[in-house]
Amino acid sequence: MKQYWLLQVTGWGLFYAIDSMLKVAAGIVSYPLFIAVFILYGFAMAASHCLRIWYRRWQRLPLLKVVAGVITASLLAAGGATSLMLGTLVVIKNPIIQQASGALDLLFINNLLVVWAVLLIWSGLYFFITRQRKVDELETTQEDLQQNLQQAQLNALLSQLNPHFMFNCINNIRALILEDAAKAREMLANLADMLRYNLQSDAGETSSLSAELAIVETYVSLMKMQYESRLAYQVTVDDKVSQDCPVPRLMLQLLVENAIKHGIARQVEGGVVSVSIGLAEHCLLIEVANPGSLNAGQGGIGVENIRQRLAILYTEQQAFTLSQQQDKVVARVQIPYKDKPCG
Repeated sequence: MKQYWLLQVTGWGLFYAIDSMLKVAAGIVSYPLFIAVFILYGFAMAASHCLRIWYRRWQRLPLLKVVAGVITASLLAAGGATSLMLGTLVVIKNPIIQQASGALDLLFINNLLVVWAVLLIWSGLYFFITRQRKVDELETTQEDLQQNLQQAQLNALLSQLNPHFMFNCINNIRALILEDAAKAREMLANLADMLRYNLQSDAGETSSLSAELAIVETYVSLMKMQYESRLAYQVTVDDKVSQDCPVPRLMLQLLVENAIKHGIARQVEGGVVSVSIGLAEHCLLIEVANPGSLNAGQGGIGVENIRQRLAILYTEQQAFTLSQQQDKVVARVQIPYKDKPCG
């Protein structure tokens, strides 16, 4: 409302200033005339406010009806404002009334046409501004809905825990209790830490690289209960990469889980899951390699999860590939580094 009245006073003040300057430019300098024009535009502003009340009810009408209604309503409002102006001039005994005593009808018509034209301009601006505001509000609402939808999709993807992993861990810890109680307690603590990290609903879509590497270390330690010496894990991080740089939460864990499930588990002698993190063309490059051969099964739920999350978080500013490189399968992720554009 405050903005509306600011625009009203500014707009009608501008109309009055233009009208006065035109009169001065034409050599018409009369204090009573300027008073009369000021009164006229005052009533015209009041008339425009009354029109606004009606116009707010016409937002959903067809365009032709709106145009016809604006023309008619503006004419009536102009007539009312002009009549009130002449009545006020009579009451305050403005000299303009005496000077135009023989041609009050022409004075009325001239001012009526001027106010009508100005009200038509005002009406056009009013409908343009209100329509544009509704479009902006609709776009904002759609953006909010899209963000909420994306957040819901991300939450759904983040909540996809592997039940087989949890059951295997619990069974392995239960068996370990009889062999090494201290080790079992350590593994149980690791499982609790990992589940707590996985189930954080308010942690956001990204996390620091250091936090992701730590949770992967915890995950691998739990998997080693099952694979023992068959599973080796190594990490290489370029010195230029900040440990605080944001990466998608749990993405690295999913990559390592996929490497173990489709690589180490199928190798009799096991092997090494290697993680390499560096910079390439202003992008963060993450590679996870495992021994084995690329097959259709390796592009399962985990891989699809990663593709969907990357598309939601970075749209076109990301790339994900899964390829065979000699005797290894390499998953390669490229994302913006510290929110800077890739390329």
